Amino acid sequence: MNEAEKQKIISELSKFYKELRSYKNRQSRRHEPEFSETQIRSLDALRLKLQRDHGRLRDIISEYGGRAYLPILNRNYEVFSYSLGSLDIGFRELEALDAAISLVNKTIGKLQSSALSEGAATVTASAPPKAFIAHGGESPARKKLVNFLNALGITPIIVEEQPSEGRSKDKNVEYYLKQCDCAIILATKGDIDGKTGEFIPRGNILNEIGRAQGILPDKMIYLLEKETKFPTNIDEKVWERFTQESMDKAFIKIAKELRAFELIKAV
Repeated sequence: MNEAEKQKIISELSKFYKELRSYKNRQSRRHEPEFSETQIRSLDALRLKLQRDHGRLRDIISEYGGRAYLPILNRNYEVFSYSLGSLDIGFRELEALDAAISLVNKTIGKLQSSALSEGAATVTASAPPKAFIAHGGESPARKKLVNFLNALGITPIIVEEQPSEGRSKDKNVEYYLKQCDCAIILATKGDIDGKTGEFIPRGNILNEIGRAQGILPDKMIYLLEKETKFPTNIDEKVWERFTQESMDKAFIKIAKELRAFELIKAV
């Protein structure tokens, strides 16, 4: 694949990615009273277009982004066919759409990363860098962070999504931290400080911060949700605010730090 072909595919994937997101957003509002029959017909037309586009892009997505399956009642369903197979979709189809969007995002990131290395005399194949994510549970911010890292060619590591192989929770955290190149602290609202009445991150995040400081002391990125406060022993660190709706400033912070860690190249 030459550079012109690669850029053409990246452009097609970017359009496909935007239309998938638009389709998901519109599907989530489909049962609202103000959603008209005309909008439903338009949504179905978009679904059929996405099916056709996926048919053209399936091979490149599988090669660079991989494949993902949704387990339902002891059976695995491929996320694109499951989420685009019917117009009337529920929460499992929306979950499949999220996974499909993530695969396309990852594919774009991998292609862009490989484009940056074009022209080098030799290219050494290596596993993509890994980022450990300390978090307080599933949230819109966590999904945005995972998609952003995939687009950069960084593999996000969420411990509960990895095999434990009989290890305890603490040992499992330590095991995966040691495999990662950096740690990102996604400190969302959790508990309320009994003394101050302010929101503080959940206890598991604070525990994982302590473990990460021992294993990756110089390669940590701290993100703190608005209206939340770090304990005094962590508050002295340099951190960036975010909200569940907007991660823009946090993403700039992440990109700067990853470049400083030499895990991504300046673009």
